[in-house]
Amino acid sequence: MFTKILLCTHGSSGAQKAEAFVFEKMVDSVGPENVVVLTIIDKDWSAMSSDDWLNTSTTRTVFKDYAQEQLSREIEEDWQRIRSSYPASANCRFIKVVGGIEETITEVAGRLECDVAVIGPYMKKANRLTSVVMEKGLANTISNKKLHPLLPCPLLVAP
Repeated sequence: MFTKILLCTHGSSGAQKAEAFVFEKMVDSVGPENVVVLTIIDKDWSAMSSDDWLNTSTTRTVFKDYAQEQLSREIEEDWQRIRSSYPASANCRFIKVVGGIEETITEVAGRLECDVAVIGPYMKKANRLTSVVMEKGLANTISNKKLHPLLPCPLLVAP
């Protein structure tokens, strides 16, 4: 039915449901070489800083370099978890893109001519102020109002 799958993940429990769905139920029908694993780094991450008026440009640059290196390490660890959990993923294409979530999913799905984009279900996160355990994954979520009109292919939300 599908020939190319775009799996959108960022390591959260919901995204891991999408990973399991793709690698346990879909990968055999298309072959792992036709699965693209996409991790999006929200375009606003580089605007993070503390009190800018206290920082020099050198301090901001050092912080941004550190943050970018940390993001890359966390994404690579997440991809390694996927490769360890699903041996077929060794033949998948893994890409990371900095951009808006909805726009990036749309652009990548269109450019790579994907037949379906797969995301995880909405999972309510614990309150960051009262929870001891932090949920893995990026804090930003998909806006259905933005995503659906832009998508060049069907969207499958993994159960």
